[in-house]
This record gives sequence, structure tokens and C-alpha cells, in this order.
Amino acid sequence: MTRPATSALLSPRLLFITGSVLVLLAWTLSPRVRALAGLFDHGRWFLDSQAVLAASDAAKAGLNPEAPNPYDAFQRPHSYSDWWFGLGQLGLTRDDNFLVGGAWVLLFLVAVFLTVRPRSRGEACWLVLLAGSPPVVLGVMRANNDLVIFAVLAVALVALRAATWRRLVLAVVAVAAAIGLKFYPVAALMVFLLVRPSRRMWLVVGAAALAGGIVLVSVAGQVMRGIFHLEPEIYTMGARILLTDLGLAGNIARPVAVALLGSAAAVMVWRGWTGGLARDDTAPDTRLSMALAAALLVFCFLGTVNFGYRWIYALWLAPWCWAKRGESGAARLMVWLLPAMLWQDAVLCVATSLWFPDLGAAQYERIFLVWRLATQPLAWLVMILLAGWLLELVFARGREWRAPAGSV
Repeated sequence: MTRPATSALLSPRLLFITGSVLVLLAWTLSPRVRALAGLFDHGRWFLDSQAVLAASDAAKAGLNPEAPNPYDAFQRPHSYSDWWFGLGQLGLTRDDNFLVGGAWVLLFLVAVFLTVRPRSRGEACWLVLLAGSPPVVLGVMRANNDLVIFAVLAVALVALRAATWRRLVLAVVAVAAAIGLKFYPVAALMVFLLVRPSRRMWLVVGAAALAGGIVLVSVAGQVMRGIFHLEPEIYTMGARILLTDLGLAGNIARPVAVALLGSAAAVMVWRGWTGGLARDDTAPDTRLSMALAAALLVFCFLGTVNFGYRWIYALWLAPWCWAKRGESGAARLMVWLLPAMLWQDAVLCVATSLWFPDLGAAQYERIFLVWRLATQPLAWLVMILLAGWLLELVFARGREWRAPAGSV
């Protein structure tokens, strides 16, 4: 019996790819809609890839890349490692920005469609809602180099689907390369806790930690470039936002955030609300992407205030949460929380643009403060759940370490 052509055309994977591309194209062709949603391109696309190329041009010209850059549209200093200057060594300059930014976007989309594979049409439609969300559109519009990091880490995810030594080495190299490019993927080392069997896992974790450590030492003098102050605004995320809004001084917000999030995650583990990530073998590929994305998002949330395009990693959280929603209340809650997190700021922007177009800056700031106080607890809830799953994974591996030989 042959499968109907209409069924093949409406397969979950094809539905996801087609729907995502169409939604992104709709955003691209609708500047008015983008403006209503608070997505401004400042007169040109791919501003972040242009900043990287401008920094490469400045370094080639002998200028200090950490100083305000006269070659950049907004005179931004270079915020990443010197590895990005390799673009200049390839002969690329800021005149090639459309080519470079377009290539980054294409790499990102290919990585998404290779690593995110819905198993039902309902899941595919839900994933389109995430893939076409404003934070993803913002990353695409700006051609932020998080798109490149996503693509590099996707290599590690694909490699880890089969734990042969050759593929494990490739995964370690990919994670180390991502660390060298943008520092925060050091959190991605946690994904190697899912390598099986246990004896092999410890060898790979040790090798990955060594490789990541060597890379970090090689760029140690450049790491502080990636830590800069960012005031809360539309499409930002970070633990400090809510804590400072509640009156906590910025210099103690981070340790307080770590303590609060860690304590809440420990309660989740103790109550058994975030189990399954360490023991679930039903969908190992989605479990890998879930662990990787959770580690990256929690690390960034606790570290500093980030632009909203960091939420592109939510696309890797989604398939596992969807698959486990029938078994886990926490996963079912995440299915609702993820669209809320990715679309909430667009709701505010559209509402104020349509209903209160003549607000002054002070009035808008008051509305935005109330909005943050109302919505940031949702971001904390997402991160507490993710931290709980990760902590449960760490505890499970710790129990394996202490168990007598042959009992695991």
C-alpha cells in the first residue's frame, strides 16, 4: 500500500520547515508589523554581523578592538574573542556584510531543521509558533553571532546521537570551538553527562573539560569583553532584571540569584517534580538537545542581562518537553510557558503601539516596569524548572560515581 502524496506533503517535519520559513518571510516582508512588535532594524539588517566584521577591519588597521570602533554603525567595541578576526584573514570585510550575515542566518536555519524534528502535526504547529517568535526574528534580523554558536553546537548534538569515539571527538571539538568563539558555551559541557555507558561518560567529560579549559585559557584576556552592562529593555532576559526592579543592588543581585535559583531547583528535585532527564531513554536525541539548551539558558540567565535572541535555544528545549508532557507536570507546564516567554514582549509592544501611541518616555517606562514585575516571575519559573532538571541529572551521575562497581 503506497502512502498518499498529501500525507507526505503534510508530514510533521515538512510542515515545521515550511511553516517556519513562511512565518519568517512574513516578518521579513512586513516592516510595519515588525515595528508594531518592537523589532526595529535601524535602517539596515545584519547589524551584529556588521559589528564583527567592523571589529575585524579595525584589528587589521591596527586599532584597539576593545575601544569604540569608528568602522561600526554604532561604534560598538568588540565583545567577543579574537577568533572572529579570522573573517578578515579570509579576505572578508564589512563590505561583505550581506553575504556573511545571510550565511549565518542560513546556517542557523539548517541547524534548526536538522536538530528539531517534530513527531506529530500538532507539535509541528507549536514549534512554528516558537521558531517564528520575535526573539528568533530579532536574532535573524541582526544576524547575531549566536546563530553561529547555535550551528556549531548543533554539530555536537548530531555527533552525540551515536556515541562512537570518532563522533565523541567531533562533539568535544565543536563545544570547544563554541567556547572559543563566545565564552558562554562553557555551560554546554554539561551535555556530556548524557554519554553512555557510564565509564565512557567520565572519560568524555574529562576530555571535554580539558579541551574547554585549554580554550578558555587561550582567550582568558578576552573573556571580560563579553561581560558588559545592559539595562533592561524590550527583548532582554536575565535574573538581575527582577531583582533590581525589586530594589536589590546590582552588585549582589548575581549571588542572590544563584542562591534563590539553586534552592528552588533543589526543592524541585527533592519533590520529584523535574525527574526524567537523567533516566529517560525514549528519545535520546531530544534529551541531548534539552540538556544542552537548559544549561546554556540557565547559565546566561544567572550571568548577566542578555538580549532576547538568546531564547533561540528554546527550540532545543521544546521537543523533549512536548514528548514528556503526558508524563510530567513540569514538562506540560513548559509547553505553555515557552510560547508565553517568546511572545510576551511583542504583546506589550503591539498593545502600546495600537492603543497608546502618544505615550511619553516616562509613561512608557512606568508601563514597562509594571510589565516586567508581572512577567519576570514567569522567566524565573522557566529557569527554576530547567535548573531542576539539570540538578537531577547531576545528582544521578553523582550516585553512579558512588555506586559500587558493577551495580549501575
